[in-house]
Amino acid sequence: MARARDYRRYQYELRKERVRKRLRWWDLDPTPFRLGRYANTPKPCSCYMCGNPRKHFLKKTRQEYFFKDDVDTE
Repeated sequence: MARARDYRRYQYELRKERVRKRLRWWDLDPTPFRLGRYANTPKPCSCYMCGNPRKHFLKKTRQEYFFKDDVDTE
C-alpha cells in the first residue's frame, strides 16, 4: 500500500535536514538549490569519484564477468 503525501513530504524534510548537516560539514552554504539537489539525487555529479566506474575506468559489471565465463566454458 502506498504512503500518503504527508509521509513522503516528512521523509523529504528529513533528507533535507541530513543534507543540511552534511553541507555544513563540507563548509558549503546550504542554499535551497543545493538542499533540493543533494536531497533528490544520490550522486550529484558524474565525476570519476561519484559517477559510473564503468564509464571512467572501463570496469565490467558482475553480470558481464559471469556471462564471459559462461561463454568461454562452452
